[in-house]
Amino acid sequence: MTRQIVPLTEYPQFADVCAAWAFGQWGSQRGGSLERTRQRFTLCSKPSDDYLTLIVIDSDRPLGMASLWPSDDHHRRDLSPWLAGVFVHPDHRRQGIARQLEQAIVLIAQQRGYPTLHLITDRSEKLYAGWGWQTIERRQQHGEQVVVMEKQL
Repeated sequence: MTRQIVPLTEYPQFADVCAAWAFGQWGSQRGGSLERTRQRFTLCSKPSDDYLTLIVIDSDRPLGMASLWPSDDHHRRDLSPWLAGVFVHPDHRRQGIARQLEQAIVLIAQQRGYPTLHLITDRSEKLYAGWGWQTIERRQQHGEQVVVMEKQL
């Protein structure tokens, strides 16, 4: 097994896979569209200072992803940037992949000079708290209770 974390820009052919994962996990329940999700990941598959998606690749197969995004309409505009879209394929969960992706995004955010990173989760508050994230807000979003968290870098 030769797992590596690489930018989606190195494997743009996986933009549709990332979009399908994101839409299936979050977008379909929240009134999003697959096409809008595809547009976001197409953006992430091109070099950008604003949008970055990292993927975990094993033998040219994507296993998971995580993104670093600026604030947008779905997040609080006063908080930026965001760790977003952390997803690991169900066949590869509980192997530390999500943690590796989180650490890689944190490192890039630090390298870019950001003092703080934010995220929104509806199910993984305890997981992120164990990684040093602090809860700063609880609210309703898309009919669900969500938690806004931050990590000082």
